[in-house]
Amino acid sequence: MIDLSKDYVNIFSNIDGFFIIDNNEKIVYMADNLLYQINKKSMDEVVGKSIRDIIPTNNAYKILQTGEKQIAKMYFVEGHTIVSNGYPIYKNNELIGAFEYDVFSNIGFVEEFLELVDNVGNTEDVSIIRKSNDHRKAKYAIDDIKGSGKAIKNLKEQIRIAAKSNSTVLITGETGVGKELVAHSIHKLSQRSLFHFVRINCAAIPSELFESELFGYEEGSFTGAKKGGKFGKAEIANNGSLFLDEIDNLTLNMQAKILRFLQEKEVYRVGGDFAVPVNTRIIAATNQDAQELVKSNKMRKDLYYRLNVIEIHVPSLRERKEDIPEIAESLVQSLNVSLERVNNKIERINPDVYPILMGYDWPGNIRELGNVVERAINRCYEGELKSKHFEDFVKKKTFDNTNTFALSGEKKLRDIKIEVESHAIRLAMLRNGGNVTKAAEELGISRQMLHRKLK
Repeated sequence: MIDLSKDYVNIFSNIDGFFIIDNNEKIVYMADNLLYQINKKSMDEVVGKSIRDIIPTNNAYKILQTGEKQIAKMYFVEGHTIVSNGYPIYKNNELIGAFEYDVFSNIGFVEEFLELVDNVGNTEDVSIIRKSNDHRKAKYAIDDIKGSGKAIKNLKEQIRIAAKSNSTVLITGETGVGKELVAHSIHKLSQRSLFHFVRINCAAIPSELFESELFGYEEGSFTGAKKGGKFGKAEIANNGSLFLDEIDNLTLNMQAKILRFLQEKEVYRVGGDFAVPVNTRIIAATNQDAQELVKSNKMRKDLYYRLNVIEIHVPSLRERKEDIPEIAESLVQSLNVSLERVNNKIERINPDVYPILMGYDWPGNIRELGNVVERAINRCYEGELKSKHFEDFVKKKTFDNTNTFALSGEKKLRDIKIEVESHAIRLAMLRNGGNVTKAAEELGISRQMLHRKLK
């Protein structure tokens, strides 16, 4: 039996991912940080239970079978790819258990470590080298998707499910909703995160060049081809992920070649005579209705079915307006950095601003919101964003709403009344810079009544 003293426990509790199992694979001890990571509140929930049941992806039990240590083994838990070391525990030459701890609690740390190792003794600035490889790494993580409403919680759950699989993913959603963030997050949470994440915008590359960009080419295959040829993006993403954004812009001929690539797991370089096997996961995205694209013959039906193994729909901003304050705060923080607002940093957003932002439907989604917030920041040198800094936005949206509002036919009187009332409230809020008291006075109702109607 293993006997733990308080001193040992204090030490163990400060080791990332530390746990001990006995020779029956039962958990004897688990550090608080690992309990938190697997959503357990206390050791009472895990002690005496099999490590295979608590963390099915962990292979520490194999140490008990071989009696040998396991170095730099990867396992996946709750959205993190972890690299760990495990060792057998012997007593009087008898194997009585094993212990394991994290070397890297997140695969992203491995990337940084390997980059530093690659550049030991290199006089070139590491930051410059890192920038040159940025296009092959996932820049965003799931925590970069801001919001805590039901729609975003559901989206993040779908991302975590997709990350555990190697199946193709089709991400749908309007322009500006953050489809690329979803693709980055899937890769970063997956076991492929140690390898390349390669992005291609299918709308940005001329159709005649797309094949050579995706599959590469051999030397002399066409005029202007580089000496020695060139690797294609599909090969660069081998063992990693390839993100095809706006895939609906591809020609039907190119779609057929991508379909073959997906089915055969191999590519033919332009001018090449033999197939190159690749293990690349495809994540595709479109801002169009994929089924309508199939009906209108703009997307091959067989490609649609091949891509749409896992479908993730990213909700529009108007579907999750409750997240706007959190998103706006995040945008302010990132814009402080990108706009180099060191001495004139925006510290906060006045609460009066939120009704202004939440009273609009945002057809351009988060991208449009970012544009509006950045414009307001450029008018602010007070450390706090206020409604007055959004005057241009208020005037434009008031004008747009006034000129575009029209009642559609075939509606009941009750629905028409609600629609007209909603429109009047939005205009009043915009005209009064989000001030509920002034808007209520203008509408001739009490402040409490307006609050209820806003909710």
